[in-house]
Amino acid sequence: MSKTDYQQKLQPVIRYLESNFKNPLNLNEVSEKAFLSPYHFHRLFKAVTHETLADYLRRLKLEYAAQQLFYNEQNITEIALSLGFASSQSFAKAFRRHFGLNATEIRNRLNLKQYRTLIAQSNIGHLVSNNGNVKAPQSEYACSHIQEGEKVMINKITVEKISQKQLAYIRVTGPYGKGYQEASAKLYEWANLHSLATGESIYIYHDNPEVTPSGKCRTDICISVPMETTVPKGIELQTLPAGSYANLRQTITEFDQYASCWSDLMQQLVTSKLTLDNRPCFELYHSYDCEHNIADVGFYTAIHL
Repeated sequence: MSKTDYQQKLQPVIRYLESNFKNPLNLNEVSEKAFLSPYHFHRLFKAVTHETLADYLRRLKLEYAAQQLFYNEQNITEIALSLGFASSQSFAKAFRRHFGLNATEIRNRLNLKQYRTLIAQSNIGHLVSNNGNVKAPQSEYACSHIQEGEKVMINKITVEKISQKQLAYIRVTGPYGKGYQEASAKLYEWANLHSLATGESIYIYHDNPEVTPSGKCRTDICISVPMETTVPKGIELQTLPAGSYANLRQTITEFDQYASCWSDLMQQLVTSKLTLDNRPCFELYHSYDCEHNIADVGFYTAIHL
């Protein structure tokens, strides 16, 4: 009797939807990516994701909108129309139904008012070149001309321009911090067999746990690999986009320090008037002491310069 792994069969479709949820989607084209008829695709998609296709896409759009409201000043109507809602009223109705709050209430959460007060009271920090020389910023955008690999300091955070990276990864869906050990062990078992274990260890986070149910938060456990790398079933490939990233490097000795480091990074971003970009945020593990659970971690979030 033949068997089909429907989770694996729908995986390319789910990755496509994650990247294209803001665009109009044609059901026939989407179902064809799984080699299924639209009739069967609807039912199998719900069985695998526990959401209808419409509910899944609506959730991604609303969670994206909440992210924009948290960290950017974009007009609410502009956000609604960019996501394909017919009007700000239809967006408002869907938003309140999903979160139990209206868009303005979401925008005022996470102590953003306090952060904006900090902005008004602070000046942008000094820029520091790689050799340690302090340079006074010529303007608010003085760091916009940094070269690839160069680093500058703004307040307590580093701004770095990194090159594109090819990543082999395993997706973990669920509460942040859970299930990582098993995925990492599987990934590194494969990497060791192919002499790839010296690549950079990167954890990519796709969702804000403030707005996404913990059971649906997505983490990619990754290792950087050469561009020509091929991977077996159960491991995927993706590209980490090149660009500018703000980062904070810390030694971690307790699990709860991860959340405080991300909070510190975000507060420093707002204080420094840096604009967030929509590329994924990630942790880069410079080293990890398994015996003592001590990690040297860089916390990276994409910025627009």
